[in-house]
Amino acid sequence: MAIGLDVDPGALADCRRANLPVVLAMAEHMPLRTTVFDGLLCNVAIPYTDESQVMREIGRILKPGARGYLCYHGFGYFLRYVLAGPNFRVRLYGLRSMLNTGYYRLTGNRLSGFWGDTLYQTHRRLLKYYRRDGLKLVESRTGKKFLGLTVFIYHVIEKV
Repeated sequence: MAIGLDVDPGALADCRRANLPVVLAMAEHMPLRTTVFDGLLCNVAIPYTDESQVMREIGRILKPGARGYLCYHGFGYFLRYVLAGPNFRVRLYGLRSMLNTGYYRLTGNRLSGFWGDTLYQTHRRLLKYYRRDGLKLVESRTGKKFLGLTVFIYHVIEKV
């Protein structure tokens, strides 16, 4: 059985109308049983969460041998917005995401309000979470680059 999680009641209502099983929940606190899931798909949701707590939850819900397929934003994603964004608003979004990530890396907390909504991930930081949470990296690749810097990070992980 597959199940979806989202924080948007409108998106959940759309899924329910399509007879898809979904739960209103934050990824940091999944109301799901421990070690029961055979797999996980997460496409660029982690940048909008407390990544450390979400990785703990992923490690908690996956069965041993289960795989997760994850996509993250890299630094190049936001640098592209800062340097080549089509307007001031997009450039500011890129800048505040970069500032928020730096603050998060130093303190373990996000900036408050508007400034703290998005993080970019790094391969190195993700590996620390994987080791801590009983996950191992099975496959790693990156998407396109911006000025030689990673825009998207793609990982396949496995619960050990």
